[in-house]
Amino acid sequence: MCVLLKDDEIKTINSREELQEYLDFRKTHDKWFISPINLMQVFTKSSSELINAFKKRTGSIISDIAIQDCAENGTNMFLKFHTEINGQDKKGVVPLRYTAIRSLLDRAKIGGFSLYNEEEDAGIEVLPLQEKANIINKCLSLYTQRAKVLYRDEKISAIMSGQYAVLAEKDIVEAVEGCLKNNFPKAEFLTGSVSHEFFRMEYALNADEIEEDILMTLNDNGIAVERVKAMLGIFTSDIGSAAATVYSYLDLDGQKMYYGKPFAIKHIGQRTGDDIVKSVNKLYSLFQNNPEDFKTMSETVIENPAGCLRSIAKEFELPKKYSMAAATALEATEKVTCSAYEIFWYLNDIVRRFDEEKKDMYRSLKLQETVAETVKINFKRFDKPFEWVRGEFSEEAA
Repeated sequence: MCVLLKDDEIKTINSREELQEYLDFRKTHDKWFISPINLMQVFTKSSSELINAFKKRTGSIISDIAIQDCAENGTNMFLKFHTEINGQDKKGVVPLRYTAIRSLLDRAKIGGFSLYNEEEDAGIEVLPLQEKANIINKCLSLYTQRAKVLYRDEKISAIMSGQYAVLAEKDIVEAVEGCLKNNFPKAEFLTGSVSHEFFRMEYALNADEIEEDILMTLNDNGIAVERVKAMLGIFTSDIGSAAATVYSYLDLDGQKMYYGKPFAIKHIGQRTGDDIVKSVNKLYSLFQNNPEDFKTMSETVIENPAGCLRSIAKEFELPKKYSMAAATALEATEKVTCSAYEIFWYLNDIVRRFDEEKKDMYRSLKLQETVAETVKINFKRFDKPFEWVRGEFSEEAA
């Protein structure tokens, strides 16, 4: 089943056949509508109002199940918007997912904690929902620009600006797989996950020659690794939370090691699968450079292992909690010296520790990107004793 009715539902993709079914479904059923912002209006539904009465009042023709789920389990906010179909003005009243609230406020050009907050706390009250709707509606009425509205599975998932470039997930996957066929003919789909917030897929490149070169380089420099797998990932978001991103990493005996700067295509202007093709083609040369980069790191001696790791973590503003844990693990090895490769391994360990606890894909992607880029740094510049000062940088910075 490809429908994701619940706002926070996550679907795991376990085979290429499942992926194709999902992509075809989305390509067929997702709809992007163009709507003037000043003709948008937000409605709410009181708990005492019957669904039929709500439909009559608002003109909504959405299913009772979708309306009930939005009112009882979701935002309890519904968007009325106008769009042109076959030269005629059409309007609809559709439930708003929580994923659409931030982009809705962006179109109204307002924001702030009082509009987002839904939980009372000491000294903090919650703005009544109808008052929020009134504020939003007043601000929406001020702007005549057009917005792009994503209608998905009977609800609105996003309300993007008119400049937003829609890159369908099917087009992205087809572009990536086309490049893989040329550069990595033995590549295969592994797994993926999708929700109303994100789309993420991973491939094994099965690049035997490159993988063997990296394995030999590591083993020749005293690093005990039995298996190296070159991997590629795709990450994108239809709600404006992330660019269409193609990234690479290595699987070393089951441990992920992010490597090289990801290639990101922002959803702005005219974007097509050709933009994705250019990014994937660059990954080919990136993997070809892998052995040399790992050789350089393996041959670079670090005389202050934990101090070097802490210093890099501070410089790149990695999350302190997980950086401290990684540094402690490194100290527990009791190594007086180590290689820059080992520092790079523990930098990736920070990502692993973050992922295990946080389960936050957006922050994880940013953290992966930051750590991956450290492969090119001068590790000796950070080779010095270093201890954190309490409160020196944010515990949660990522």
